Amino acid sequence: MRVKVGIDVGGTFTDFVVMDEQGQSRLFKVLSTPESPAKAVIDGLGKAAATFGSDLPTFLGSVSLIVHGTTITTNAVLTGRLARTALLTTDGFRDLLAMRRGLRETYYYAKVNPPPPVVPRSLIAGMRERVDRDGAVVLPLDETCAREALEQFRRRGVEAVAISLLFSFLNSTHEERLHELCREVLPTCYLSVSSAILPQVRAYERTSTVVLNAAVGPVLSAYLDDLVERLAAAGFRGELRLMQSNGGVVAPRVSQRLAVQTLLSGPAAGPVAGLFYGRQHGLQELMTIDMGGTSFDVSLVHHGRMSLTTAAEVGGHRIAAQSLDIHTVGAGGGSIAWVDGAGVLRVGPASAGAMPGPACYAFGGEKPTVTDADLVLGYLNPERFFGGELLLDAARARAAIAEHTARPLGLTVEEAAWGIYKVVNTTMAMAMRLLSVRRGHDPREFALVVAGGAGPLHAEPLARELNISLIIVPKESALFCGAGMLMADLKHQFVRSMPGRLSEVNVARLNETLAAMTAEGTAMLRTEGVAEARMRLTVSFEMRYEGQFNEVEIDLPHGDAPVTEEELRRVAALFHHRHDALFGYHLPKVPMEVITVRLTAEGMTEKPRFKSLPRRGREATAALIERRQVFFDPTPTLTPVYDGVRLEYGNCLEGPAIIELPTTSIVISPAFQAQVDEYGNFLLLQAGASLDDLLARLRGASR
Repeated sequence: MRVKVGIDVGGTFTDFVVMDEQGQSRLFKVLSTPESPAKAVIDGLGKAAATFGSDLPTFLGSVSLIVHGTTITTNAVLTGRLARTALLTTDGFRDLLAMRRGLRETYYYAKVNPPPPVVPRSLIAGMRERVDRDGAVVLPLDETCAREALEQFRRRGVEAVAISLLFSFLNSTHEERLHELCREVLPTCYLSVSSAILPQVRAYERTSTVVLNAAVGPVLSAYLDDLVERLAAAGFRGELRLMQSNGGVVAPRVSQRLAVQTLLSGPAAGPVAGLFYGRQHGLQELMTIDMGGTSFDVSLVHHGRMSLTTAAEVGGHRIAAQSLDIHTVGAGGGSIAWVDGAGVLRVGPASAGAMPGPACYAFGGEKPTVTDADLVLGYLNPERFFGGELLLDAARARAAIAEHTARPLGLTVEEAAWGIYKVVNTTMAMAMRLLSVRRGHDPREFALVVAGGAGPLHAEPLARELNISLIIVPKESALFCGAGMLMADLKHQFVRSMPGRLSEVNVARLNETLAAMTAEGTAMLRTEGVAEARMRLTVSFEMRYEGQFNEVEIDLPHGDAPVTEEELRRVAALFHHRHDALFGYHLPKVPMEVITVRLTAEGMTEKPRFKSLPRRGREATAALIERRQVFFDPTPTLTPVYDGVRLEYGNCLEGPAIIELPTTSIVISPAFQAQVDEYGNFLLLQAGASLDDLLARLRGASR
């Protein structure tokens, strides 16, 4: 039988989901190998092969598709391990990156320093050229100046060159010529050209994106070359795709050219998977959370659409390429608990990572983490953690909590562990509010889809904090992003800046531009083997009221081109409504501006067809493993523990209870109940509530 594999390389674990055509999946985890990420990928595939009773070449021969999300470019930016990068920009604008937007990111703290520059000023060269705001050439490109700069870059060992000139999104002639000169003088350098990657308005955002693309391009290319070589040597002959920050997948050759689109590659699969699992119950209003070993990611799905942004940041550097709107905080199972100078308990953002890991791993970690607290509170079984492959040392966990938090605060070990649990939950709840309430959404209208190895241990208090009434824990929860990658579609995005009033848009010129973008998008999908019937093209506008600073993205009502005057009037109405939802007001008498036009070309991929399970009774005693003391408040409660693998469709559990799965545990307090759905996923809702009534209410909210 042919299978597909989703791989998510995280900071602590590398996750693998092996899924067949019926949606039956097997889950695997191995510790990440940050010094050589491709090694963990091959190690995990070898582990999967052994589980299936096969050697690696035979197993890979049955794999038709590998979809891979990676943190390699993210880590490169955060650690500063980037390619030696130079920048060619318009003369007089060498300090564009240092000036940023001229705004302070933290309004009430003047001493926050900007992030270290990706390109040192000595490797930024100003080109004598000028194109005006209408796209007309005012000053031709001085090629002598350009060659001198490139020769200097060559002498200094530059590995990548970014090219970003003023108004190149209107006239790319000078950038194209600089590209040719770079190829002559620096034939082996990685090139990143703004008019090819992000031809849109806003010089700082565009330049920052293009520079990041150049800086991480060689890093990603080296990793992918290594991975492809290792996979081929091991016997893989199927298709490899890379997860992008926008929730779509692309071939490695595309990803190497648009490396900046992998900066949020791993977490981007979360909303994709969340939407898939929500649709199994007819739900389109979803909040997905993913709590792994290092971080906690939150995202929203509204009206069945994943939330997107063009204002993402990694390490303080702006990325204007569209990506999923994911808010991340340093709160994971490996987050370290500590007491600050004022005697206040803190958790994170520092993490113990894979090595040395939490104290209970016994890999050398001595500081207490969230996982250590979860173990002390009874949520984890030390003998069945990680499917029994990693035995946890409860004594080390207690000793670390005692030394670093309990004694400094004058608490017992259990009280300190409970405090760690509460503090990290508060941090995560704040992140959830930021992405929901502050964006104009009511959390009560959303279902919570939970992911990550640590997510199901903390989901219920987070739902209570935000008054969310339904929690969905997929059976693949601990490897959620890996599963989401197998559900992602091919996706390419094309942008053109056409600033001007909406009322003055030249519809003929707009449709001409969209026709060119459509041709480019369909051609790219054809090269990836996508049939016309499986292509989907959508158009959106980034708009604002005249005089405003930031834009709001509005989808074209009928999806794609051509555009009519009537549709532009409908776009105006949609903009007023969305602006009111986001900011609490709209200005019907103020002119609206269109800044950027965006076309998204998607190739629909084959999704797994999950097989329905036979319905069983409500009784779940056959899956009962044991009873143990568990903390749902500062006092322990004797709690039944169930084997999640043996639970069946229709089984119901009243809290308190613990459901143990090979890669996670689900904590159910006395205030909640759990039911197993027809696909083997777990639904948590308040004790005494009706699931049918709750689903009907949430489906109504999405309309």
